Formats: sequence, C-alpha cells, structure tokens
Amino acid sequence: MTLIPARSLLLLSGLLLSSLCLAEAEPGSESTLKDSAKSAVSSAISAGKNLLGGVSEGVLDGRQSAQGVDGASIISSREQMKGRVDVQVLKTEAVGDSFNVTLGFKNSSDSQLRLINLKQTGALLAIDQDGYANNLTASLDNPDEVTIPAKAAVRQKFVFEGPIESSSSVRVWGQDYSVKK
Repeated sequence: MTLIPARSLLLLSGLLLSSLCLAEAEPGSESTLKDSAKSAVSSAISAGKNLLGGVSEGVLDGRQSAQGVDGASIISSREQMKGRVDVQVLKTEAVGDSFNVTLGFKNSSDSQLRLINLKQTGALLAIDQDGYANNLTASLDNPDEVTIPAKAAVRQKFVFEGPIESSSSVRVWGQDYSVKK
C-alpha cells in the first residue's frame, strides 16, 4: 500500500511539471500558469479520490464475497439484513455527554452472520425527538462489527455523541427502529 501514495505523488509531480513547461511557452501569462496548476492539482485530487474509492469498494466486495474464518456470512447493508436479522432497541440512557443504546440483533438464519462497517459514518445514528441525528462516538466503546450466532440473538451497546436526553429512534443503515417508551 505504500506504493499508491508514491505513485500519486509521482503523477502529481509530472502533471505540475508539464503544466509549468506549457505555461513557460507563453511569457507574461500568469493566468495560464495559475490555470495549468489548478487543472493539474484538480486532476490529481480527482484521481486520488477515485483510487481510494475503488480500494474501499474492493475491500468491501472482498469481505462480502468471502466467509469469515468462522464461517460467518458478511452483512454490510440493510438489504442484506432483510429476512435474516431483526433489530430492536432494548435500552437507552443518557450518560453525561453521551447517549448509550443497547440494540438487540436476532439472527433467523441457519448460519452465523457478521454485521460489518458499523462505525462507518451514518451506519448507526441516534435520532432525537426533534429529528436531529447523533453519530457514534469516536471511541473504542463502539465495535465496528457484531457477530450473531445462527438462530440466536445478541445484545450490543453503542455510545452516541450527546447530549441527548432521549431518543425517538435509532437508525441502522437507513432503517429507523423506534425506542420503546
């Protein structure tokens, strides 16, 4: 993976150098130099974003297509959960500047399931009574994945940014689950 940044740097350097050479051909044209540099940097950033997006999607596709060492099927979206995983909000409580939520994940399938990328931005949100969303805290308290045994359920606590006195729902991959009152 250390080659990717080096290649990007080499590409950026080449683009900037060629842009500067082209700009030299027209003496006294500062806007041409500025436009060339802008174009080169914009292209390099766009290529870098596409490269990183492709790497991220490749890792996700690879994880989804392969079972875990323990035989677990990988789930990373609401569509993949349908008919296999039931989610319930079991408990909520405000604790200082955070909001704790215990979710129940019930596996109705015959195989072990692993929910992955739960720390991804927007994967899990606590929605307050006014409709404002709170993300998970950036702490080690929150797991990035939860494994659910076949035909069983697990409880998992998540810590959201606060303060929230009470939540009306918890959103898991775009699906809202009501908080029991």
